[in-house]
Amino acid sequence: MKTKRLETWENESTMNLNNLVHTNILSSPYFRELGTIDGYLEAIDEIYLHVKYLDPFATGSVPSSAFCLLFRLWELRLSCKQVYTLLDHKDSPYIRAIGFLYLRYVCKPEQLWEWFEPYLEDDEEFTLTKGPRAPVVTIGKFCMLLLEEQKFLGTMLPRIPVPIAKEIEKSLSEYRASIQGESSRRSPTPERFSRHRSTRSPEKSRYGSRSYRDDYYESSRDERRRSRSRSRSRSRYGSEAYRYSRY
Repeated sequence: MKTKRLETWENESTMNLNNLVHTNILSSPYFRELGTIDGYLEAIDEIYLHVKYLDPFATGSVPSSAFCLLFRLWELRLSCKQVYTLLDHKDSPYIRAIGFLYLRYVCKPEQLWEWFEPYLEDDEEFTLTKGPRAPVVTIGKFCMLLLEEQKFLGTMLPRIPVPIAKEIEKSLSEYRASIQGESSRRSPTPERFSRHRSTRSPEKSRYGSRSYRDDYYESSRDERRRSRSRSRSRSRYGSEAYRYSRY
């Protein structure tokens, strides 16, 4: 099977990371140790073992293992199939979340909605930050905040061009309206916003005939539902973490 390289944009050397984050990652002893990782499967194993939150910094100016591994994945230049392996991984929500962060930082903005839309109703939960009162979000709500927000836990995300941002905003509004309508009518979600776990024909998607995503990877639709009840009170990030909790 051929693999298609993910189409990226903007700064190829920094991954569009904030300058401070990028500089501190390069000077991190942990990141230098990651240079021995030769393949993305090894990186996934490292994420599984060491990533328990998504803060850009662990303490002070020390970059977190999450962002060090995020940048190491960028150095490996993932294919579309490899990105899907991250997004659909069953071992840890942090593997999946780093996959979405990877897309938000490097994917061409006009392709973000196509990547994120199938996961908007994914209800696997994880904590964003460190601490016992860290906000808890689902994968679906995490996708929404990455599409809508320009900052992530104190660091800037790449700017989405205004026309594309407006299209994403419109699509999210339509999605939310469809969910509200579904709740009031007790009827299935419209096909355009079908759940990530539902079975889609590989021959047709909402983008017409087979899209480039279908051509290069048929993602699994295994059930991932998990029921967990956690507090969504404010963390040390104050209003920003509270804003994330509203998702």
